[in-house]
Amino acid sequence: EPGEVARGKKNGLDYLFHLYEQCREFLIQVQNMAKDRGEKCPTKVTNQVFRYAKKAGASYINKPKMRHYVHCYALHCLDEQVSNELRRAFKERGENVGAWRQA
Repeated sequence: EPGEVARGKKNGLDYLFHLYEQCREFLIQVQNMAKDRGEKCPTKVTNQVFRYAKKAGASYINKPKMRHYVHCYALHCLDEQVSNELRRAFKERGENVGAWRQA
């Protein structure tokens, strides 16, 4: 769900979900390149994925955070409807992503 725009930026939870999706895309792109070359396909954030993201301009995400974001995105994908409902509720209460993740 798109969040309210505050000074041209997404709010906290929406921005984090944007980062989750961005990290997921980096992983998928590296997987596709590995498949094309006939190499072993990474299933998680490796140095290769991290370096690719850095080259693509995402130097603002460090490797532990990138791993964490991909994991959170996977949790979201398990049941997107429930996840989005929780996200909306936590956003209305002003709670952070840690509370969403534990829920």
